[in-house]
Amino acid sequence: MCAGELRAAPSIGVKPVPSWVIPVTPGGKAPSSKDFSGGYYISFLDRQINLTAQSSYHRFIRQIVSESGIQNGSEFSIRFNPAYERIDFHEVTVWRGGQRFSQLNLRDFKMLPVESERQRFIYNGEYSATLVLKDIRKGDRIDVSYSRTGWNPVFMNKYSTNFYFDAYDYVSHIHAAIIAPTGRTLSFKDFNKPPSRVVRNVGGNTVYEWTANNVRNDSYDDDVPGWYSKDPFVQVTEFKSWKEVVDWGLHFYQVPAPTGALKKKVDQWKAESKTKLEFIGKAIRFVQDEIRYLGVETGENSHKPHRPEEVFAQRYGDCKDKAFLLCAILRSNGIECDPVLVDTYKRSHLIDYLPSPSAFNHVIARVRTAEEPVGGEDVYMFVDATISLQGGTASQMHCPPYGKVLILKSGQSDLVDIRRYNSGTVDIVEDIYLPATGDSLAQGRLEVKTVYHNAEADDFRAQFQESDISQLEEDYLNFYKDIFKHTEVDFADTLEHYDHREGNNFSLMERYTLKNPWQLDSADNKYFFDIFGKTLYGELTFLPNRPRKDPLYLKFPFDRRYTINVHLPGPFNITQEKWEIKREGYVIEFESEYLPKEYIWRLSYHYENLKDHLPVTQTKQFKADMDKLAESLEYQLTEPKVGDMKPSDVNDVMISFFLAAIVTSFISLKRLYRYSPDAAGLYPEPAMHIGSWLVFIAMIMVLQPVVNSFILLDLLRNSHLLNDYWNAYESKGFWLEWYYRGFMIFQVFYNVFMIGFEILLAVLFFKKRDSFPGLYVFFLMVAVVGASFDTAVSYTLSDNAAVTIWPSVISIVRNIIFAAIWIPYMLKSERVKRTFVNTYRGQPVEKELSEGAEVAGPLE
Repeated sequence: MCAGELRAAPSIGVKPVPSWVIPVTPGGKAPSSKDFSGGYYISFLDRQINLTAQSSYHRFIRQIVSESGIQNGSEFSIRFNPAYERIDFHEVTVWRGGQRFSQLNLRDFKMLPVESERQRFIYNGEYSATLVLKDIRKGDRIDVSYSRTGWNPVFMNKYSTNFYFDAYDYVSHIHAAIIAPTGRTLSFKDFNKPPSRVVRNVGGNTVYEWTANNVRNDSYDDDVPGWYSKDPFVQVTEFKSWKEVVDWGLHFYQVPAPTGALKKKVDQWKAESKTKLEFIGKAIRFVQDEIRYLGVETGENSHKPHRPEEVFAQRYGDCKDKAFLLCAILRSNGIECDPVLVDTYKRSHLIDYLPSPSAFNHVIARVRTAEEPVGGEDVYMFVDATISLQGGTASQMHCPPYGKVLILKSGQSDLVDIRRYNSGTVDIVEDIYLPATGDSLAQGRLEVKTVYHNAEADDFRAQFQESDISQLEEDYLNFYKDIFKHTEVDFADTLEHYDHREGNNFSLMERYTLKNPWQLDSADNKYFFDIFGKTLYGELTFLPNRPRKDPLYLKFPFDRRYTINVHLPGPFNITQEKWEIKREGYVIEFESEYLPKEYIWRLSYHYENLKDHLPVTQTKQFKADMDKLAESLEYQLTEPKVGDMKPSDVNDVMISFFLAAIVTSFISLKRLYRYSPDAAGLYPEPAMHIGSWLVFIAMIMVLQPVVNSFILLDLLRNSHLLNDYWNAYESKGFWLEWYYRGFMIFQVFYNVFMIGFEILLAVLFFKKRDSFPGLYVFFLMVAVVGASFDTAVSYTLSDNAAVTIWPSVISIVRNIIFAAIWIPYMLKSERVKRTFVNTYRGQPVEKELSEGAEVAGPLE
């Protein structure tokens, strides 16, 4: 269908001012120079409505004040719909120095089609009559008046409108009037203290008048709700009730039985569907996904839908067309479905307004999904047929929270609420893998997994289908380059996406490399890494530091869970923190925790809006809460150094246990030192010198206590003696907290005892004490059991056990193999028996048995 077929021929003319117009003398004061912009101001605005004539009279006067006003105020445009309206001009006059210059010439007007909503795929057939005035100078006064005749027949000669008494810039005088025949009942409602209404009878008509002088602009704060207005205005309507609006709507929504190709398609779905719910799903998916959104809203079709067969054949329609088609399809299978009028701005505040068809700007549908409630679920669902690519089953589909709506169903007499709308959530997890500090060759990694659920999946699925994937990848890469400004960020893999439409979730997986993520602070010669949770930060609302006078818009529904896992190259001093904020309109949760076994620093955030706005009284607290959340989204991780530990960081309880471990180990090992299993002296001959495989054991006896002592000191300094490590499971509950702390205490006692045991074994080894073989066998067995116990408990405490357990398992296997070799050797070797012969009280012989000396049997 071409553009010309969509429009009626535009019509304008020149006529005298209608006789019914009430003469008004412009008044008010001239504004100061700071009260207007553009170099001109409006000194007079007049709007008068005659219900009998179905006509409105308009007049405005512009005062050109400066040279910029010549540029900005020397033309005007009047928009109208030629399908049912005609424009007649009465006067276009330029007043200069008391002289009148008329510029009213129809040949000078330019008639231009106006499709201001074309970007929204809506064609309404409007035109503009535009006049470029000639020879306009500073100080000129431009006086324009015209009449608009003809109403949209869709409203069936019932009138409704709003009269506004506000101004973008200063207006000296605003006048408004309605001339209604006596007996024609109008209802009025005032909002935000408009001028008082004056009512009088003139020539068999009732005249309602309003006058406002010296009207100034009332500015708004940023981010106000769409339903909010503080402009003074009056709502006028001839509709007496919402039932009357329902009856008006039902006149246009008489749902017909499908015919032709549409009926054939419906019959096919009936045959394919095992249940009515399956049929509902097929119908919704078809209307949403295969009927593209495009509105031809000329004349009555501004509010009247096109026939379902027509919409089905052309495969396009606007909201009312798609809703009407869905109703026709479902009703043909005995499924209750009704059109529903909504306002996407007023939403729940629609109840504040008088009944009127003009109170709505959108149409959806209500579908009955069951005869009786099941499991507490409603038997009805609301469907927005203009949303495409929705996931989930039919009963789970998302409908935006439109609040109060009007169902076009016979007998319906009031607004109803949309309560169930299946809001969505977004879960984002960023895993940052950091290499060792100072390693310029090692690369870090960044892995980001984002999962959209329900309504959020619907939105992102549609967005993703319209996206250039290559450009999307580039945008994501640049996003993280901007976060890690001092790091070389690059792709590690292509963007992965998974669309589970039936379950209605959509997942993205991003992988990047981080080259040289650590930065060196030359002042203190420490490496640092900056962390910034920009992913959540970019979705927050931050208020300026000044008092607010308007309510604050909150995106609703909105639910984000955001986690940053920093995988560290070793133990770090991490501040543990946890807090929660619960307000009437939103919830914020934050936790900084350290998982010592995995060397992971986890930052967890949850932010959810519970309402669509906050009153002014709550915005100061909101600003403080947002600032607190923002502070928790930015950290600097600093490399731990020897000597970094402060007295306030040290846990006194663990210091006490450490000292107790030293004392108890010393006492126990002192007793073991006196132990001598061969006090009777089975081998009175001199001990052999240390040789053969015992040389290897000798090296172990020297190195093992030294190495393990350094490991223990590092463990104590960077973890076990720190308050943060002691309190790592404080938020997990009493029993888990003390299970973990008990394990810490065990580790300190075990490691101190084992190092002491190693020192004792070294002394016994080089003194060739007869107790060494047996005690060494015992030591190896304790090492296997201790490593196994440590791994088992660590597994129960780990949040990522499947990954972190393998190094410990390898260590256990290594200990078992080591024990399997040396335990039999200690028990069976003749060299061992003839080397370790000295008792605790006995004196060692002065001469050792040489390598070639005669012995009772084989040495190995």
